[in-house]
Amino acid sequence: MKPGNHLSPLRRQALAGLIAALGLAACGCPPANLLSWFIAPRHPKQTIKAEYPLKAERLVIVTYAGTEILFNDPTAPLEVSSDLVNEILRSLRPRVKTIVHPVQVVRWQESNLEWPNMSLVDIAKAFQADTILYVELERYTMMEDRSANLYRGRVRARIQVAETQAERNPVYESSVETVYPPEGPVGVLGTTERVIRHYTNAAFAVAVINKFHEYQVEVKGGRP
Repeated sequence: MKPGNHLSPLRRQALAGLIAALGLAACGCPPANLLSWFIAPRHPKQTIKAEYPLKAERLVIVTYAGTEILFNDPTAPLEVSSDLVNEILRSLRPRVKTIVHPVQVVRWQESNLEWPNMSLVDIAKAFQADTILYVELERYTMMEDRSANLYRGRVRARIQVAETQAERNPVYESSVETVYPPEGPVGVLGTTERVIRHYTNAAFAVAVINKFHEYQVEVKGGRP
């Protein structure tokens, strides 16, 4: 055993905390504030309540994109819907029993070109679903604004939920906007469009489904 190293790690940690406490006390810190700082959780959490308790025996997700989005990203609706399905399976089981496969929805859209003129309830009934999650993409891009060599995914959409047995529809509606990476754009030499698309779609799916269940976020400004 090395000289001066005879204390266990746990006792050394306690001693270090005591020394810090005494030092702060000497500076005039009130004992109550000092104690609360010392025992405060390192990563305090805040609980975010669900905005609407989405549940369904059979859910259909229908994603709409205008011609401008489809011209640049023809697979955007399918990709967005697929990630929403994955997030529902991760976060909303068993409240959502079954989900119509996104490929089936896209094929139906392609063979029923007048579907945007249908009501949400009629669309749900076309898939024998009792609930529909409708996502209208208003913006979908993977490039930073006014730049040809910087990636930054942005998805903005209006979402609605309708239930075939509800007296009034939609039963819920909101807007969601996602930016990835949130801290700033990435040069085209530092990553690929495929990677940005993957994480942007995943972040968007999380933001949408978080509307429908309780979750926790870290509170900034807590003890590091």
